[in-house]
Amino acid sequence: MSGLIDTFREATLLQCSFLEKLLDLDMADVAAFSDSMTEFLQPSTENKFVYGIAAGRSALALYSFLQLIQNHFENVFPFTLEDPVQRHYRKGKNLGIAISGSGETLAVNKYIDDIITRGGDIKLITANENGTAYKMVSEYEKGSVLVIKARTKHATDKDMRSRLSPLGTEFELEVLAFLNALFADIQSRLKGVCEQSCPQYVSTIKDFEENAHLIAEMDPGQLEHWLGRLLPRSGRYIIGGVGRSGLVARAFEMRFTHLNKISYWERDFNTPSFQIGDVYIPITGIGNTYEALEGTISALSKGSEVMPITANRSSRLVALLRKQGKTDDIAFVPVKPEYAEVFSGDTSSTTWLMSDFTKFRYPIFEINSSVFTNSVVAVGAEFLGIVEAGMRRMHV
Repeated sequence: MSGLIDTFREATLLQCSFLEKLLDLDMADVAAFSDSMTEFLQPSTENKFVYGIAAGRSALALYSFLQLIQNHFENVFPFTLEDPVQRHYRKGKNLGIAISGSGETLAVNKYIDDIITRGGDIKLITANENGTAYKMVSEYEKGSVLVIKARTKHATDKDMRSRLSPLGTEFELEVLAFLNALFADIQSRLKGVCEQSCPQYVSTIKDFEENAHLIAEMDPGQLEHWLGRLLPRSGRYIIGGVGRSGLVARAFEMRFTHLNKISYWERDFNTPSFQIGDVYIPITGIGNTYEALEGTISALSKGSEVMPITANRSSRLVALLRKQGKTDDIAFVPVKPEYAEVFSGDTSSTTWLMSDFTKFRYPIFEINSSVFTNSVVAVGAEFLGIVEAGMRRMHV
């Protein structure tokens, strides 16, 4: 297993380099994207609608951004692929944001076409300038495209990235970090600070990268124990989380499917009850989330293992596992010292409704847990002897 720790570190450092790449984007393009979003989000008495057009893990990266919009703007309503454009379209009050690494996802392109047909504004983030989505949006008068060069699930090259960041992990992580950093820049512009150099965007990306580098320095002994308990099992993987952590959890669960494991997202309708042999993996930065605590109690009562991913060493979740003598089964994702106080304490809520603190909290844990879980997947693929081509066959 010790060799797999090297794989974990290599994968983590590679992802740090993906975050650093976001500083190489043309800041004029970033500023233009931010300006147009700022214009749309300006305070207004009228309701506005944002359509998040994406599928798979790219969609989860986009939905994190939509949650930020919903949390901060009372009269801006986000919709997803589950809500047909036709149902909510209001002329002049709509914005479509499409994410497609390859530009060839049929459902995404269909919804892009729906918005174009109705004359709405559409923005696309893609990695493929030769893709269908790029052609559709770039040729449309109300469309704009931002290209983030990254390896996608359709890549056929067999360089190191196919082993350490398979199936579009690079693009998905970059989109997640880009949109979160962009939101910081949008907030700055709404306050009247409209610099073309996008200083808020740049400082946020640098902060994400500095935090992510800490993951490569995690205690190898603890990490080896955690990975050794997680990967060599035949039972089911049930992965949970709410809010933005829930989006990370869903992305992580998808990868277990690609690793040919039986996995469920905790809140799916078809998720079975816990049983002996299962492992429950709640992802929760603060470690006091009601659902994570209830899920842990339920899993332990049924004889299942619990292996949380958290940043809070003083949470109720940690206290529960300490009583069971299982603190070594917890993966503590590190954050910079200035954020330590955010992830401390044992205050718990009794509802899944988010507090104002949770709504507006800086998303440092979500970025770090994405990097951490992506690195775990790279280790899992190596441990199980699964190459990217095999994972691609399991991909929807």
